[in-house]
Amino acid sequence: MQSIYHLQHDPFGALVDAMVFSGAGGRYETAETIRHLLTYSHQDSLVLGPAGTGKRMLAQQVLKMLEEHWRVAWIDGSETDSLVELLREIVGQLGLGLRLDADPDELLRRVIEITSERTRNDESFLIVVQFADRLPVEMLAKLQMLRGTGDELESRIRQLWLSNSLDDLVGPIDQDDWYVHPLQPLSDPEAEQYIKDRLIAAGDVSGLPIPIKDVHRLNYMAGGLPDRLNELARDYLISATFKTSEAGRSFPLTHVMAGLAALVLVVIAFVYNETVSQPEAVSAVAEPLQSMSAVEKRLAEAVANVEAKQQVLAQDDETTNPAESPSGSDESLPAPVDPADPAVASVFKVSPQSLAIPPVAAAPVQTKQRLLLSAAPEAFTQQLIGVRDKATLEQLVLQFKVPESVDIVESVHKGKAWFILIHGQFATKEAALSAVGDLPSAFKGQTPWVRTFKAIRTEAAR
Repeated sequence: MQSIYHLQHDPFGALVDAMVFSGAGGRYETAETIRHLLTYSHQDSLVLGPAGTGKRMLAQQVLKMLEEHWRVAWIDGSETDSLVELLREIVGQLGLGLRLDADPDELLRRVIEITSERTRNDESFLIVVQFADRLPVEMLAKLQMLRGTGDELESRIRQLWLSNSLDDLVGPIDQDDWYVHPLQPLSDPEAEQYIKDRLIAAGDVSGLPIPIKDVHRLNYMAGGLPDRLNELARDYLISATFKTSEAGRSFPLTHVMAGLAALVLVVIAFVYNETVSQPEAVSAVAEPLQSMSAVEKRLAEAVANVEAKQQVLAQDDETTNPAESPSGSDESLPAPVDPADPAVASVFKVSPQSLAIPPVAAAPVQTKQRLLLSAAPEAFTQQLIGVRDKATLEQLVLQFKVPESVDIVESVHKGKAWFILIHGQFATKEAALSAVGDLPSAFKGQTPWVRTFKAIRTEAAR
C-alpha cells in the first residue's frame, strides 16, 4: 500500500497519530478553547464522546499547545486500581518529591499545599484523566478535592477528564466547576478533510485516492468516528492495492505462455525436419514426435485457458475499478482479485507429465455460511465490500431484509484475517448487476463486484 501511494508510513497508524492532529470537525478550535480555559478560567474541562471520537488525540494536542512551564500527569482510569496508586502517580509524574508512605488524606493535603506554593513561582500543573468513567466514586471525589478552596482555586492543579458520556461518570460533578466539551461525529465533508490530513502526514500530497462517494460511504459505516474511519480507509487502500498488484502481474503471463508454446513448436519443426531427411531414423523418432504432439496440444489448451482468464479479469476490472475505468464514473469499493490460478503455475514445469492443467479443487466451506454452501459453483454473487473487522459487516447484514441472502466469508490477506460480504445468487453476471437496486441504502450508487461462487470458495480456502 505504501509503495503504491508513495507513502512514507501507514497514514492511519500510530506513527501519524503522534505527528499530526486533524482539526476536522472543529477539533482544533476545541483544543484551543481547552487550552485557554486551563490557563485562565476557574473551570476545569471535561471532554465527552463515544469510544473512537478522538478524545485522546484531542488531549494530546492540548498538551502540545501548553507552554514549557506546565507539569503534566497522565492517569489511565482503566489501569488505576486504588487511591494510593492514583496519588503515587500524581506525585511521581508531577515531580513533587513527597514521601509516598503517608496516609492518603495527608498526602492529598500536602499535594495541594506544594502545588499551590509552586504555582506562585510560575509553575503550572495539570492532571489528564483518560477513561475517567472507569474510576470509582472515591477516586473521582479525591480528584475534585485537589481543586482546593478559596484562594487555592487560583493556584490549583488544573484537570482535564475524558469520558464516554456524563452519565458514565460514577460520581456527580458540579457543572459550575467544569466546562463540558462534547465531540460530535464527523460529517461527510469533515471525513474528507480528515483523510486528506492523514495522507498528507504520511507523505501523499497528490490528492485523495479514494473517490468522494466512497469516502462518504466509509464515513457512514464508521458512524462518523475517526478511529473506525482509520480502519475502514486502511482496508479500502489495502484492497485496492491488492487488486492492482494482482492485475498488474497477470498481464505478462499470457505472453510467457505463448512464448513457451512457440518454443515447443520450433523444437517440433526441427525434429520433424530431421525425421524427413533421415528415413532410417523414422522408427527412432516416431515415438518422441508423438509425445511432442501431445505436449503441443496441452500447451495450446493452457494458453487458451489463460487468455480466457485474462479477458474475465479485464472485464471485472472495467466494472469494479474506478481508477482504471475510462469514464471514471464507477466509484465502487475495490475488492481483492483472486490470486493466480495454481493451474497456471504448473505449466512452467516443462516435463510433459506436468504440463496438463489440473482442475481447481472444490474449496471447503464453512457450515454457518448457508449461501456459500448451497450455491452452485458456476452461479454468480455480488461481493459488496472487504474489511479486516468482521463486526463492521455484521452490522451491515442487519440492513438486509432477507438474512439468508447474505454471507460473510472469511479468508486471509497478507497473513491477517480478511472478511468479505456477499449477497445473492444469480444465474448470470447480467442478472447480478441488474439487482443492484435491491441493496440497502448503505450500498446505493455503487456497482458491486460480480464473482462466481467457485472463485470465492477458492479464495476462502487459502
